[in-house]
Parts: sequence; structure tokens; C-alpha cells
Amino acid sequence: MVGRKIRKRDDDFWEDIHDFLQNSDREYRRFLERWFDAFDEIESIKEQDQPGTYVYGFTYRLGPDGKPEFKEFGNIPREYSDVPSLEYREPITDIQKREGETDITIEIPGVAKDEISIETSDNILIIKVDKEGRKYYKEVELDDEVIPENIKASYSNGVLDIVVKKPQTKKKEGKRIPIE
Repeated sequence: MVGRKIRKRDDDFWEDIHDFLQNSDREYRRFLERWFDAFDEIESIKEQDQPGTYVYGFTYRLGPDGKPEFKEFGNIPREYSDVPSLEYREPITDIQKREGETDITIEIPGVAKDEISIETSDNILIIKVDKEGRKYYKEVELDDEVIPENIKASYSNGVLDIVVKKPQTKKKEGKRIPIE
């Protein structure tokens, strides 16, 4: 996007900014292209007489490495989607990794607390709502195995907050080996 060469300094500050803008632009263009592809997919779904509401979007943030991260959400069939069928929506999800825990915030409006199901499978957290007219589905892959006792969830005003504590790793004690 930035066409001219920026004068290089010893600290490479401007070069880092230039690289960041180029990477952001490349990622944004890729997702914008995907955005328009979603409209073509909606048209083909409509032609197959599949009723329903179609949702597609993406969120953007800077990752821990300083690079841009784009994440898709919605119920439009696409690559790498875990949504089981078109009647389910993939809710907007924000994941913050902190020392010792992962905080997950999921927007699930229009449902009651007892209509939300949270399950675990190895290192995957599965959030599902199967209410008439409001179906949500989200799989969140975590770095470590998920232990149900390490999870706390609360739901208020359409927002589900989940805190997953990382499992405590037992430090193995070493044994001294005599030298003969």
C-alpha cells in the first residue's frame, strides 16, 4: 500500500511500521475478498431454497506477536468452520490469554442461562445453544487440556464469560545419580 521507500534508521522503527502496514493491508484484502465470496455463497444457498438468517463477519485485533489477526464468525459455510449446520450461528468471540488462565467472552443474545451448554473434549471447549429460533455453536481450541474443574462461567445480558485456569503442572523431582 505504501509505495515509496522510507529512509532507514538505525532502530528500524519506520521499517517495522512499513512492514506492519503491508501485512495489515494484505490480511485485510484477503478477508475483504472472503467477505464478498460470502455474498455469492448466500445467493447459492437461497437458490437451493434453504430458509434462514445468514450471518457473516470478522473481527480484527493485534495478536501477541504484534501481527494482525482476523477471525471469521457467522453461519455461512466456509473453510475451517465448526458450525454443524446453517441453522446455527457462530457467535462473536474474544479470547484473551493471560498468565495462568484464558478469558473467553462470547456474545449470545436472546437466550437464558439454562439454555447454554458448555462441554469439553481434550483441549476443546464447545459452547452450544439449541433454542428454537436461536441456535449458536462455537468450538474454542485451547493450548492445554481442558479440565472441567478449572472452568468458571457466568452469563449476563447476552454475554457469556468463561475463565479457564491452566492446569497445574507437577514439577517432577529429580534423583541424584552417583558416579562410580
